[in-house]
Amino acid sequence: MPLLSAVRRVPHTGKLLLLGAAGDFVGEIDRKLRSSRRAYSLVVPAGQTVLRRLSIPDVGRRKRGEALRLAAEASVAKPLDQYLTDYWRIDSEQYGMAAIPRDLLVDYQGFADDRGQAARRIQVPELTADLKDGLVLWIIEDAVMACVWHAGTLIDWQVIPRANGIVALEQLLRHGVAPDVGQVVIRAVHGKEQPFLEPMTEICQRVLPKAVVRVLDDPVTGRGQGDRVLCTFDAFVAEQSYRPASGARRRGAAAATLVLLVAVGWFGYLQLRDLESQAARAEHSASLLKMQAARSARIAERVGRLTRQVRTMQALDDNSVVALLDDLAELMPASIRLVGQLQLDRRGVLSLDGLAHAERDISGFVGELRRHPQVKKVRLQSVTVNRGQESKDEGARFRLQVQLRAPLWQPPSEEQT
Repeated sequence: MPLLSAVRRVPHTGKLLLLGAAGDFVGEIDRKLRSSRRAYSLVVPAGQTVLRRLSIPDVGRRKRGEALRLAAEASVAKPLDQYLTDYWRIDSEQYGMAAIPRDLLVDYQGFADDRGQAARRIQVPELTADLKDGLVLWIIEDAVMACVWHAGTLIDWQVIPRANGIVALEQLLRHGVAPDVGQVVIRAVHGKEQPFLEPMTEICQRVLPKAVVRVLDDPVTGRGQGDRVLCTFDAFVAEQSYRPASGARRRGAAAATLVLLVAVGWFGYLQLRDLESQAARAEHSASLLKMQAARSARIAERVGRLTRQVRTMQALDDNSVVALLDDLAELMPASIRLVGQLQLDRRGVLSLDGLAHAERDISGFVGELRRHPQVKKVRLQSVTVNRGQESKDEGARFRLQVQLRAPLWQPPSEEQT
C-alpha cells in the first residue's frame, strides 16, 4: 500500500464528474457523455469524505497496512468495507485517512456499466491543494473546514459549525494556527456564500496581517482542478479497470470489426491487382539489371577489394593496436628511447629495440610492461652496454620481446571478405 508523504502531481485525466445528490450522475445524463470515449474522473463533494488521524506504532512496511486497517476500523461509524479508504503520512507515527462512503458511488455504477468505461481516478477536494504551506478554509453547506498544510502535507484540520463559525474561526486563527502563515485560501463550494465569505476574509486579514488571502469560488469540477492530490485511491481504480464492457459496447465493437474486415478484404483485392502489374514490370526490369550487372563485374571486384581494405583498417582500430602503442609510450621512461624497428607478428609477440641511460632504467620499464593488462610475459633477450665516444650511442642497448595475452589483429577470413 503506497503512502504519500507530500502532494504529488498526477496526469490530466479528462473530464471531472461530481458524485452525490447534486452531482452529474443525478437524473438523465447527456447521451454525448455516455457515448464519449474521453477519460473521466470522479470528484467527491466537499464535506462528504471522512477524515481521520490514525496513530499506529512504528512497524515495518509489510505490517503497516494491517496496523492502519485496525486503527481505521475503530475510528469510523460503519464497517470499514462500506468505505473507500486511502492513507497519507503525517509523521513517523501519525497517518491521515480519507474514507469515502460507497453510497456515493451507487449512481456511478450504472453509468460505468452503460458506458463500458470506468473512471481513471477519484479525488477528494479537501486533499487537493495549490499551495505547500498555508491554510485552506472550505465553506461547505453547514460548516467551515480549516485545513493546515505544511511541506505539501495536510497535517491538521478542524470542522467548525456554521452557527458559530465566525467567532470560532477567529479563535482558531488566533490560538490554533501559527502566526507566520504566509498564505490563506478561502474556497466557497456553492458560489452563494457571499454574506459569509466577506466577514471570513476580513477576519483572516485582521488576525493574520502578513498572510496573502485568496478567495476561490470556482467549482471543484472546473478546469485545472485536481492537478496535485494526497490520496489517489489506487485500489478502487484498479478494481474498476477490470469492469466488462456493456452489451451496447460489445455490439458496436462487433459491427466495427465486421466493417473493418470488409474494408481489409476490398483493399487486399485492389492490392492484388496492383501487384500483378508490378510483377510484370519487375520482370522486365530484372532482365535489364542482369545486362547491367554483367557489364559491372570489374567495378564490383574493385569495390570488394576496397571494402576488404577498409575492414582491415577497422579491425586494426577495433583491436586497439594504436591504443597499445599509446600505452607503450606512456609506460616508457624519459631515459629510454626506441632505436631500430618495432615488430608485431600475428601470434601477438611484440619485439622492440631500445637504448637506455642505465641498466636500472631497463628493469623499471620491464616491470611496468609486466603490469599491463594486455601483456602476458616479458622477455629481455639481450642487453649491450655501449661506451662509445659519441653521446648519442652511449648507454645500454637492449632488445625486448613482449608476449601479449591475445593477438591484436587477425587477418579476415575468406567468408568475412
